[in-house]
Amino acid sequence: MSSPLRIIQISDTHLFSDSSKTLLGVPTQKSFEAVLDLIRQEEKKIDLIIHSGDVAQDYSPDAYVRFAEMIQTFQVPVYCIPGNHDDPSIMVELYPQGLVTNNKHIVTKHWQIILLDSHKPHSVAGELNPLELKYLEHCLQTHPELKAAVFFHHQPIQVDSRWLDNVGLLNADKLWEILAKFPQVKAVIFGHIHQEYDQERNGIKCIAAPSTCFQFMRKQNHFGLEKLSPGYRWIDFYDDGRMETEIKRTDEYVGKFDGEAKGY
Repeated sequence: MSSPLRIIQISDTHLFSDSSKTLLGVPTQKSFEAVLDLIRQEEKKIDLIIHSGDVAQDYSPDAYVRFAEMIQTFQVPVYCIPGNHDDPSIMVELYPQGLVTNNKHIVTKHWQIILLDSHKPHSVAGELNPLELKYLEHCLQTHPELKAAVFFHHQPIQVDSRWLDNVGLLNADKLWEILAKFPQVKAVIFGHIHQEYDQERNGIKCIAAPSTCFQFMRKQNHFGLEKLSPGYRWIDFYDDGRMETEIKRTDEYVGKFDGEAKGY
């Protein structure tokens, strides 16, 4: 029996041009480095890495270049999709760089992985524009024999936090209309919510990874941080369509926890 496809999902790194800068008490680069060290320690086999958005916090080219340099040591393909804090035009200009590619469609013998851009200009919330939705449908129609997973930044479902639910994927209904026509879709995978999430809708797993910096308080009406350490998610895709996944976190919180934070 062949080994599963092992994907590492990292998300919401919020890097700055200044590598020492902090956000809500967290030095985002140092925190990201701690997660990368954890991945090196825990993972013996990685097939590819997917960053599910908010690579940078300040839209700076330096942050995107540094990310590519930091991830280089894993020697596997790396894929990035834009979050609401990213500048997609800068990402297109700078990538591919090193192991970071601009490819948005990964096809293997048994699976296809489709990467979509949910960035909505000048908005914290997200949207899959008509071209992204058409691309999704095209990929699913082209490979009906393959199991499928779809990645984008903004959550397409309610996560029981009122403030987060107001800034999720605004046209999630259109996404679900398309997915309903393709039973081979097994998962939608996202970032943005800075927390571990694993639920199911219409037989499709909906999962998110924690941030590599600070974590949002779960099931809250208003913004707040939870004192959980940063982490990543591993996902195994099996030839028969099964999936296994788990969150791994660093032993300690990186930086100073800001329990009074009201936003950023």
